[in-house]
Amino acid sequence: MDDSVQHSDFRHRLELLIGSEKPYAWAARIGINKGSFTNMWYKGGVPRTATARKIADSCGCRLEWLLYGDEPVWLEPEDIHAASPSSAEMDAPLAPPIRVDGDDHFVPAGVHEEFCFIPRYNLKASAGFGTSASAEQPMFYMAFRRYWVKNYLNASPRDLAVLSVKGDSMSGVLEDRDTILVNTAERNPGEGLFVIRIGDDIFVKQLQRLPGSAVQVKSANPLYETFTVDLVRTAGEFEVIGRVVWFGRQIA
Repeated sequence: MDDSVQHSDFRHRLELLIGSEKPYAWAARIGINKGSFTNMWYKGGVPRTATARKIADSCGCRLEWLLYGDEPVWLEPEDIHAASPSSAEMDAPLAPPIRVDGDDHFVPAGVHEEFCFIPRYNLKASAGFGTSASAEQPMFYMAFRRYWVKNYLNASPRDLAVLSVKGDSMSGVLEDRDTILVNTAERNPGEGLFVIRIGDDIFVKQLQRLPGSAVQVKSANPLYETFTVDLVRTAGEFEVIGRVVWFGRQIA
């Protein structure tokens, strides 16, 4: 079946289940997070099997109908009885959430669907990061909510990278050891905070585009002088790696 047809048909089946109820209120009532529902309702997305099963169980419809349109629509009484937990099962203690090895905290079931994992690179070893990000091996990954990345940053997770700030040149804005999230899709120098490469060195600086091919590079710390880069004359020596879109800081 053509994907566009399948997506359109799924939306129609979803409308039948929601009826006259407000869509987002319906989604909240059955436990579908806002990001997942927005993808289904407005963007033609078809949910993962686990999410579709939650919808089917809550509405009493068959999973095969919800996903593929295979009739009958509703579960038969014996199917509902078979799918329902027995009284013994209801009285049994709930299964605990997933425990992460070596950690005392619990991870709620399905949490991995809500988050994307962004690579954290070692800035001191990043001389080649600006020209070949794929050649750098991340130290580890940091979790960010997919909904926040998509709707607030207007970014794709595959374009993001996490770095650490070194030094005091941006003190007052960014401090030594701050963690920054960089959108590597935004490489056109403009007004804002950017990670740049000059030669083999990586910097986090405030950029301002000037008339012609010039870019002004400024530090927040007045002890560091402002300088101007000619993009034409410094081709190959100067490169914008990406724009800083978020930062985090540990409070001592």
